[in-house]
Amino acid sequence: MKKKGSFLLPNTKGTIAQNIYADKASVILEWMLLNGVDKDLFSLREVSKETGSSLGNAQAIFSSMVFNGYLKAIGIRTNKRFSVNNPHRLLRDWIGHYSIVDKCKIRSYSTAFSDKKQLITALMKSGLQESVVLALHSAAEAHKCKNTTMQQQLEFYLVQPHLRQELEKVLKLQPKERGYDVLLIEPYYKSMINRSISQQRQSSSIGLYHTPELLTFLDLYHFPLRGIEQADWMAQHMKSLKRIYKRRE
Repeated sequence: MKKKGSFLLPNTKGTIAQNIYADKASVILEWMLLNGVDKDLFSLREVSKETGSSLGNAQAIFSSMVFNGYLKAIGIRTNKRFSVNNPHRLLRDWIGHYSIVDKCKIRSYSTAFSDKKQLITALMKSGLQESVVLALHSAAEAHKCKNTTMQQQLEFYLVQPHLRQELEKVLKLQPKERGYDVLLIEPYYKSMINRSISQQRQSSSIGLYHTPELLTFLDLYHFPLRGIEQADWMAQHMKSLKRIYKRRE
């Protein structure tokens, strides 16, 4: 039986990789890369509270990260404190384990609307704007860090997939095999998106939600249409990404 306060390690690398890069683990990895890198030491409970993760899930992820060398542990049992070790490698390994093309169901469409402005106006009038989150190039633009000529396309995550058919009607969408005007994507990293939505709701800005900067970068990295170009641009120009990303020449 597991003793209270113990810190056990997984037995196999397969289990470790699955735990670290799974949906519920993503908010902890995101915290490590964007917040943990600024701290000399932090506790398990601190990260659990700030990410909304259960102590059990956080402990499993911490254990896996220590095993893989992404975290350094100081102290024993419940007095353990941690620091991030080599965030560049952690991000690089995350890139290697996640691809939006492999992990997400993506539907491509043409639209009867003539431009992006009309699409967004129709979406806002419909009252369905909270059922979607801007993704990929559209999210990069929302972060004011877009560097491609893809100006009229819109990419959305569906946070309420049951409303997909209603969105298709409102946005006058028709399936399209090559190219797209609009993408509707079913998310893999729901936890990161929901946490970001909660944070954006607390701000005074009014408009469409967008994916957080780290997920935007990860999604773009393996996206076939000018994704790596845009991801690299973000990593070079966004302070939070620049300090944790090293491009392989």
